[in-house]
Amino acid sequence: MNSIAQGIRNEGWQCEVDLYRPLLSFFRRYTLAFAEVPFFGKRIDLVFATPTIRRLYAIETKLRDWRNAFKQAALNQLVAQHSYVALPACLAYRLAANEQRLFASYDVGLIAVEESAKILIPATRNGYFNLRHYHTLKTTLGRAAKSNKPQSLGVLTNALTERSRTLVFLQTRPN
Repeated sequence: MNSIAQGIRNEGWQCEVDLYRPLLSFFRRYTLAFAEVPFFGKRIDLVFATPTIRRLYAIETKLRDWRNAFKQAALNQLVAQHSYVALPACLAYRLAANEQRLFASYDVGLIAVEESAKILIPATRNGYFNLRHYHTLKTTLGRAAKSNKPQSLGVLTNALTERSRTLVFLQTRPN
């Protein structure tokens, strides 16, 4: 077993949802949090928004496949002002050292997740942002926030276990 796989195992990560709790705590100031957000036939893992949904932060989480998360995060820049990849700290710190230019050249940020989350490479606003796509997503998120009460992280975990991939409005202060 390589050192990254061993580090992920030692940190206790079983699935991507395990990374959500530290991310929810880190982004709690944005008050609105959504999981499994539909976008272009795929799902954005987490989206954090200001109360007026003027500013969106898209987060792709992965335990190992950082390249796939990076591609997804780059695509998310069409709807979000800031887009990040969140990975277990043992992998994130290695990428921050070896792939910083790649992340910076695509304006994608990198977050290390341990017991807490830490931005290693900040995401920057990009030229890919599409106002039409943003307004479509903003409408979807606004409806979800008005029609649903925030759910606990356990509700999302149960939904994913049952293979349900629907938009979930999450509590920003995890239980």
